[in-house]
Amino acid sequence: MKLKTECQEDVYFIVPEGELLAGQGDSELKEELDRLRLEGRKKVVVDFSRVPYIDSSILGQLVHGYSVLKKEGGGLKLLSPSKRIIDVLNLTRLITVFEIFESRDDAIASWSV
Repeated sequence: MKLKTECQEDVYFIVPEGELLAGQGDSELKEELDRLRLEGRKKVVVDFSRVPYIDSSILGQLVHGYSVLKKEGGGLKLLSPSKRIIDVLNLTRLITVFEIFESRDDAIASWSV
């Protein structure tokens, strides 16, 4: 699993690549979310376009990141999740929590509303 962060306008995109599972990316995702938050970066999008599947440990990190960023006036949104990730979000009913986008432009524009 690889993880990089890119900034477009004032939105930070966390871009993991590969499977995100317990012991394979969960701590890296948490550390990156915490780093961005501590630096005052409150508009965060996790780009799942290169991630085939996530497990419950990743869901926990996403919920935690969403909660903390929301309390501080920001938020966490999702970009291009696979069908398998959408299925997990539906199963856990987290599909109603996260805003999901298919393009970076749409995700960026959502912050302006």
